[in-house]
Amino acid sequence: MLKNTLICCITILLFYACNRVEKQKNNDTAIITDTLENIKTVEDNKKLESEIRAATIYPVYNLAQNTTAIVITMFENDKESQFEKIFVNIRDTDSLEADYFHPLTAKFRKFEYYDTLGIVHLIKSEKLEKEIKKIIEPKYYVYGTKGFSEVSVDEVLCRIDDCKENFIALTLKNFDEQKNGKPLFCSTKPLKLNYGKNYYQIQTKIQKMDDSIVYRYSDVDSTKTKVYANIGSALFIYNDDFLWGKNIKKSKSKFPERRILIQQKNNKFKTIWIEGLDLFGYRCD
Repeated sequence: MLKNTLICCITILLFYACNRVEKQKNNDTAIITDTLENIKTVEDNKKLESEIRAATIYPVYNLAQNTTAIVITMFENDKESQFEKIFVNIRDTDSLEADYFHPLTAKFRKFEYYDTLGIVHLIKSEKLEKEIKKIIEPKYYVYGTKGFSEVSVDEVLCRIDDCKENFIALTLKNFDEQKNGKPLFCSTKPLKLNYGKNYYQIQTKIQKMDDSIVYRYSDVDSTKTKVYANIGSALFIYNDDFLWGKNIKKSKSKFPERRILIQQKNNKFKTIWIEGLDLFGYRCD
């Protein structure tokens, strides 16, 4: 009887021991699998980020009633671009800035006023246009809220402002808003955007993240975040009501923005590209 009881106990102990080893083995396998999946996700995201950056992206805006343009901002990065070198050289040699801010003392103005009726004031320098057209692409892939098309640059303009960004504007003609929606950004290489419809959940998370960031002008612009497309884990986003170019009084947007975020494994987001316009003039506030 004692012998049978002893055998039974040993059998039970061996069973539990084997079961525990098997569970541990399964746990170890799960950990290894998760680790490998995380490594693959990180690698895939890095590859995706590299592909997007290689496409050379610029924001596109409806700057005025009849002016849609690629915007290349000056003096926002540590590294001086080709565009900046040309802009600075012509700005200084032709006294664009001095004559713009002091028109009454300008004897030989070397620019013309292109559009000064809206929130964004634009001027045109023939010399600037000639030099910039030497370095731009023959065509750009311009993406809107619904689709994209290949578009060529028409004119080269610029904005000079003490309180807001200085920029070069490459105007676009024949961008079909009926087909492609409101213009948002352009690239030098085609990107395979997926214009999805079920972004509400992810959009809510991003809006919550945005709302948690409090800065001096948080209450100035109440425009909400909108996710409109994706390439895998890369999310394409804008904050813009598209009214300011036509009538600033009807617009809530003071800092219209375009962004690309990559959703990471831990449900966080990495910003890989961001551009915006200052319509408020915070530099002089």
